[in-house]
Amino acid sequence: MTRPPKEVPGLLLLITGPAGAGKTALCHRLAAAHPEIERIVTCTTRAPRPGEHEGVDYHFLSDTEFDRALANDEFLEWTQEHGARYGTRKNSLCPKVARDSDVIINVDLRGARVYRQAFESDAGMRSRLVRVFLTPPDVETIHQQLHARGDNRTDPGELGLKAMRRELEQWTQQDYCVVTGTPAEDLERLESIWRAEKCRVARLRHVATLAAAWMRAESTIPFEPPPAPDPALLAEIAGIPSARSA
Repeated sequence: MTRPPKEVPGLLLLITGPAGAGKTALCHRLAAAHPEIERIVTCTTRAPRPGEHEGVDYHFLSDTEFDRALANDEFLEWTQEHGARYGTRKNSLCPKVARDSDVIINVDLRGARVYRQAFESDAGMRSRLVRVFLTPPDVETIHQQLHARGDNRTDPGELGLKAMRRELEQWTQQDYCVVTGTPAEDLERLESIWRAEKCRVARLRHVATLAAAWMRAESTIPFEPPPAPDPALLAEIAGIPSARSA
């Protein structure tokens, strides 16, 4: 199988969408198929479902542990959904971004907005963010998938249906939208997005080297190499004192 170019800065693949879309399972499959992609394991206060494992699917925290992490400013983003809290620890993400790894993470739509806001101020970080909206083809399919995994939201009522429809309407705010099919089809579509983003000319470091050679030959073709993330911003997100915050 053809691999994407290696000379490209690491991507942050952000998988979002409504509950029941299969975000976690798809992230597992991509990381299993491509070991060079690192998966970020997020935290939750809900109980593990059958077949879920600590540190693999989520870090399962008690309410007390989650409160302590909040008090220590350990989360980049967190939210509360259906009585449980979810969050991404800063120290699970920032070291991987700093060493230029491709990473994949699944978050809800509010979490996706927090990521966009957190990285908006830095061109290097913003250019790495690739937002993929994963959604079943209709609300009925979402209900079926929630029921199949033992979720108690199989009959959400009118307010719940309105909330689901509002979530589905947010696909236009993302970079890509994948309407789910079979697990193999979903994986193939996400792999295609990953490969395409790795091949963007603006990301290719060897193209920057070629551009430098052109300029030495007095070429008139303009080119700017891709920006690197600001180390001070990474430190700031991770809560590490930096020269910018001093």
